Amino acid sequence: MRQFNGIAITYFREQELLLWKIKNKGMPNFSMSILREFKAFSLWVREYFSHPDRPLKFIVSASEHTEVYNMGGDLSFFKNNIKGNDKEKLRIYAHLCIDAIYDMYTSFGMPAISIALLEGNAYGGGFECALAHDYIIAEENVQFCLPERKFNLFPGMGAYSLLSRKLDPMDANMITRGGKIYKTNFFESLGLVEKVVGRGTAMTGLGTFVEKMNEAFNFEYHHIKCKKMINPLTKKELMAITDVWVDACMKVDAFDLRKMEILANAQARKMKLEV
Repeated sequence: MRQFNGIAITYFREQELLLWKIKNKGMPNFSMSILREFKAFSLWVREYFSHPDRPLKFIVSASEHTEVYNMGGDLSFFKNNIKGNDKEKLRIYAHLCIDAIYDMYTSFGMPAISIALLEGNAYGGGFECALAHDYIIAEENVQFCLPERKFNLFPGMGAYSLLSRKLDPMDANMITRGGKIYKTNFFESLGLVEKVVGRGTAMTGLGTFVEKMNEAFNFEYHHIKCKKMINPLTKKELMAITDVWVDACMKVDAFDLRKMEILANAQARKMKLEV
């Protein structure tokens, strides 16, 4: 089994399940380094599980970080490149994000069901990451947020594209525009979260969920496939929207950048990193 710097992987052959986690080091966000490594990870998944002796039905994402699934975009990276007027670096970053989101959305091109297992909060791009999966299982204490409006940007890595395919337009618009923190139970009521589990019981809940899904996997997998065919999400759409996001980044002012910096510093303090 291949080793990665920022991604821990475990293959449960009996359950035909691959579990990948953001490792418990540094900021649990989508830095340029983790995005580049994720590209290599995606290629490895396709290659490794193309072998007939390595069956795969479920791909599950999670995090080793306590109370955090993913913080989302690298705010310090955004701030520095906006200040430096480096649009090309932002564009490269944004496209790598879409590569990752689309790989998750398509289960890495494998005939498998994808599940986001949330034992901690999902913010910004971390929320978009969870939305890219077929199902979300979340502990009852988990919080979700798209905070981009706080610093005068919009979530540009798939939020509205994914929400609009899972919810009615009014709810999708409310969540995208609001910048509010939402709780697991509320998202369960909307159908965004498939299963809510108690604190510390995520892995047990995953096992029960997978066992039930496996009983009718042929139906479940093809049902999901048909839903995606009826209302397809293309990589072209995601790329076009993230290019709009890059343009928007270049138009934020100093006041917005200061708010971005304040949020980045708050995230670093929460993770007990140097500010």
